[in-house]
Amino acid sequence: MMENDMRRCCSALACVVGLLASPAAWAQDPAPPPADPGAAAAAGATAAPTPAAEPAAPAPIPSWFRFDADSLGLQLWAGATHQVGPISLSSDIYLTTLGTAEFDIGPAFTMGPVIINPMVGFSFNFMTMEPAALVAPQLFTFVDSKPVYFESWILGSFSSMFNESVQNYVYTRDFLLYYPIDDFGIGPHLEATVDLNEVTLEDDPLTAGADVDESGLASLQVGGVIGLNYGTGNKLLLYLGYETQKESQAAQKNKLAGRFTFIHNF
Repeated sequence: MMENDMRRCCSALACVVGLLASPAAWAQDPAPPPADPGAAAAAGATAAPTPAAEPAAPAPIPSWFRFDADSLGLQLWAGATHQVGPISLSSDIYLTTLGTAEFDIGPAFTMGPVIINPMVGFSFNFMTMEPAALVAPQLFTFVDSKPVYFESWILGSFSSMFNESVQNYVYTRDFLLYYPIDDFGIGPHLEATVDLNEVTLEDDPLTAGADVDESGLASLQVGGVIGLNYGTGNKLLLYLGYETQKESQAAQKNKLAGRFTFIHNF
């Protein structure tokens, strides 16, 4: 009897041990240790932001400076071309030693080696403090097709609207350069001035009512020009010509005409 009781106790103990050892008893695992905060932050962090790219530097503005020395004295120019949307807008300031200042503006059209630049301008005399001329229309043509370079100026100047004793005229300057080598060019040069109105000096009793300057071809110069590349961005033009009109010969007191030009492109 006692032996049977012992067997029952052992069987019950074996069942308890078996139950504790079964997988069901360990279904509830202990909670994992808390994650490393540094590792969690590193895992959840996004990449450092890329520094914003610096804005591109603005495109340089093509500009130039020029002076001419001829029978009209020293003349100074400064000009630039600004890009306004799809339009290249060219402008310049022209100064003379006679106190005249002129501003010109107009679009520049580039077609391969050809640039066509129509402009309008206004001139003011700072010695008399009066407007001097409406300088329009103007048309400048440049063809740079190595080894040939061609340049043409055609412009009208109208002063009689401000001063009846001043001549209106159309002026053209045209020359062609052939460059046998890179830095030296030579070619023909032509200049002409056509007066558009007859001018009388009413304030002069000796000439009142008389035609002092008549309309027609006032000047026609034929000659040659040499072009020299003179350092980076620099060009020299040396012009020598012959004045074919007797009236201009008398006014200039010389049959020869000439000009020295220096140009710097920035």
